[in-house]
Amino acid sequence: MERNRSRDLKPIIMLVLAIVIVAGLLWSYNQLISKEEAVDSSWAQLESNYQRRHDLIPSLVATVSRYLEHEQETLQGVVEGRAQQANANVSRILEAVNSASTTAEEATATSASEAPKNEETLRRIARAQAQLSVQSRHLMAVVENYPRLHSSDQFLTLQAQIEGAENRINVARMRYNDAVEAYNAAIRRIPGNLWASLGQLQRKAYFEADEEAEDAVTPVFD
Repeated sequence: MERNRSRDLKPIIMLVLAIVIVAGLLWSYNQLISKEEAVDSSWAQLESNYQRRHDLIPSLVATVSRYLEHEQETLQGVVEGRAQQANANVSRILEAVNSASTTAEEATATSASEAPKNEETLRRIARAQAQLSVQSRHLMAVVENYPRLHSSDQFLTLQAQIEGAENRINVARMRYNDAVEAYNAAIRRIPGNLWASLGQLQRKAYFEADEEAEDAVTPVFD
């Protein structure tokens, strides 16, 4: 009697085990998808902060350019000659800032709405964004030689907004790397590695350190 009951229960136990295993695999897959979504969400936040900085650059360039034009109209003689040379140097820096902003925006736009899938793409974006950071900081430093411009409300507001955008970018980059770290670790562990081995999920690229990206940057000096 007991033997018959054991035989009757065996298929049920096997079915329950199969259901538990399948449910566990599906749960782990859903967890991995959530982590992958977190990576893309973190990247979207980073892109948003990049775009915020890109949107501010034209206003900054326009503000400095208007000041240079006004100053040039009010100076004469020897002083004018010196000012022309100084203003020409600033103009070159403005061109570099504009160029860096365009390059950075184009590089980031190639990633579409999800996180880049390979390190080379991410490295290219890092270099372009680092170029913009360096040129923007250089412009801010040079503007300190123009006290009236440097103390104007419009410039100070733009400066604060750009510095705020830089800080948010740094925070967003750290959060992105944290999300990538959690995702990559999950697909290396059992049972996540099973899904990865089936080609369903792939490793994500990290954002490299700023120092490496800025090694490729050549700022324009006056």
